[in-house]
Amino acid sequence: MQKVSILHLITAAKNASPFDVNMAYDAGFDKIMPYTNVALSEVAALTQDAIFSRSPSGIKREALFIGGRDIHLALTMQQTAKSAMFTPFEISTFADPSGAFTTAAAMLAKIDAVLKTYQQTLAAQTIAIFGAGGAVGSTAALIAASLGATVQLVAHKELAQMQDYAANLHAKYGLSLQVVDGTDDAKKTQILQSATVAICAAAAGVRVLEHAHFNDSKTLNIIADVNAVAPSGAAGVDVMSDGQLIAGTQIFGLGALAIGQLKYKTQQTMLQQMLQAEHPVHLAYNHAFDIARAALS
Repeated sequence: MQKVSILHLITAAKNASPFDVNMAYDAGFDKIMPYTNVALSEVAALTQDAIFSRSPSGIKREALFIGGRDIHLALTMQQTAKSAMFTPFEISTFADPSGAFTTAAAMLAKIDAVLKTYQQTLAAQTIAIFGAGGAVGSTAALIAASLGATVQLVAHKELAQMQDYAANLHAKYGLSLQVVDGTDDAKKTQILQSATVAICAAAAGVRVLEHAHFNDSKTLNIIADVNAVAPSGAAGVDVMSDGQLIAGTQIFGLGALAIGQLKYKTQQTMLQQMLQAEHPVHLAYNHAFDIARAALS
């Protein structure tokens, strides 16, 4: 008799995400077991408890999902879990803290699709990220930089703080990221005089860009906004905008719900890949982008 499929959901947060639980059930897992307030030091033992309780054939029906709020901690937890396994006791893993990996991947895949309509590539873009210190903004920076884009992390409070953060990202991931000063309206406008893509990934309900910031830009082609809570992160970008021009401009808009629909498909596909894999897979933000882009092609 086939064993039930189990997703072990590990998070450093107080609560498991109901979104992730729903997604896992809808992807086909029979059981979801959450482990909350998990410290990094506990991950290896939890992983080995999961893999040693079934035969090598039985653990093909198990997988590990890593959530939380901190993308860097989630990736470290995933690597720790992988290091605790050995052949033939191995299971698939998927890190998606706060849904940031799949959200950022879906957003960049949408941007990529718009760029392709006029024979442009992500690698040729200068991408200004507002909200670059958050989970989605940071992930978008990592994906875009790994693809060869010029990535600008916009400092909205303290320039030195963002410079330190960029230095830490470079040390962790080996990617070069620029830091630009966006601490007032004039500086935001200046940034958008050279950027070709703007990403709004600040806190929900925060208006980052007004028309005055980008109306006169001769370089800006796309604004993507992941804020689904009114007001939108960018003026003129409706939550359902899916590559339509922002009124009165030649700039294409991508809204939160249009991005969210692809994020949903991407996360479901990744969960199903773990459930269906004959051999273990280990999925994170780079895989999410490949899957999101393939879904649009």
